Amino acid sequence: MRWHTKDCLLAFVFVILLLPFVQQCLPFINSGKLYGGFTNAPDVPYSWDGWFDGSYQAKKSAFCNDNLGFRQDMLRLNNQIDFSLFGKCHSGGAVLGKDHYLFLKPYIDAYYGKDLCSYDLISDRCAKLKAIQDTFTRMGKSLVIVHAASKVTSYPEYLPEAYAHDKKGTTNIAVYKRVMDSLGIQQIDADSWFLSMKYSSKEPLFSKQGIHWTAYGAIQIEDSLMKYMEQLRHEHMYRPAWETIERTTTLREGDNDVAMDLNLIFPETEETMSYPVLKEPARDSTKKKPNVIYLGDSFAFKVLLSGKMDLLNNECEF
Repeated sequence: MRWHTKDCLLAFVFVILLLPFVQQCLPFINSGKLYGGFTNAPDVPYSWDGWFDGSYQAKKSAFCNDNLGFRQDMLRLNNQIDFSLFGKCHSGGAVLGKDHYLFLKPYIDAYYGKDLCSYDLISDRCAKLKAIQDTFTRMGKSLVIVHAASKVTSYPEYLPEAYAHDKKGTTNIAVYKRVMDSLGIQQIDADSWFLSMKYSSKEPLFSKQGIHWTAYGAIQIEDSLMKYMEQLRHEHMYRPAWETIERTTTLREGDNDVAMDLNLIFPETEETMSYPVLKEPARDSTKKKPNVIYLGDSFAFKVLLSGKMDLLNNECEF
C-alpha cells in the first residue's frame, strides 16, 4: 500500500487532533501550571435532573475545556504571539510600558487621580483612625500608617504613549496625607520617599517585571518603620542587618509578579535584582523586640516575606 501526500497530511492532522485527548487521559508532557487567577472547573457527576435542566452539560463542557490536554501550552502560545506582535497583555489590568516596564492599570488610574474618593469619605476614615490612634496611645500602644510606594509615581516616564497627554489630578494619597497630617495621625510616606531615592539608591527599589517594591525595597521600608517606632516610643529596637547582598537575574519573592501572570513562553526581559542575606542581629540588652500586628495588603505581605520579621519582632501577626 502506497501512501500519497494527501494521505500523509490527513494522518498528520488526525494525530494532531488526537494528541490533546491523549495528553488529557495519559499525560506524557508536564505543561506546567498557569499563574494568576486561573481555577480549573471541577468535574461534575451525571444526574438526570442536571441533564434535563442543562446544568450538567454546561458544567461538563467547562470541565473538558479547562482540562484539555496542552491547554496551558496553547494559552502561553496565544499570549506570547499577542504580546510579541501587538504588545497585548493577557492579564488583569497589566500594561506594557516603555523599555519593558510593566504596570497595572489600577495604579495608573490612581496616579492620575481617576479613582478619587470623596473628601467626606476620606475625612471620615481619617477621623476614625485618629480615634483608634488616641485609644492605643492611652493603652501604651502605637498605630502607624504606612503609605505604600507606587511604581507609577517613581517611573511615570515609562508609561505607554497612550498616557502621554493625560493630566494628573488630585489623588487619594495626596488627600489622605493632608488630612492625616492635619489630625496628627502618625504616618510614613513611602511613596514620596521612594521617589526621592529614585537615582540615589544603590539597589533597585522597583523591578521592571513587578508592581510592588522589590525585596530590597521592602527591607528598607521595614528598617524605616523600626527607626520611626524608635523615635515615637523612645525605645531602641532591632533593625535589619546583613553583610552580603546576592545579585541575580533569577527574580524571586514576587519581584516579577506581573510578568509571571502574563503566562508567556519566553521571559519578558532580563534584569538583575538584589537580595540582602539577612542575619540574626547581635543580642543587645538595650534593644527591644516589639509585639506587632500588621494590617495591609500585598505590600505589607512583601515586607513580612522579605524582612524575616521573626528576627525583629517578638510576636508578629499579619
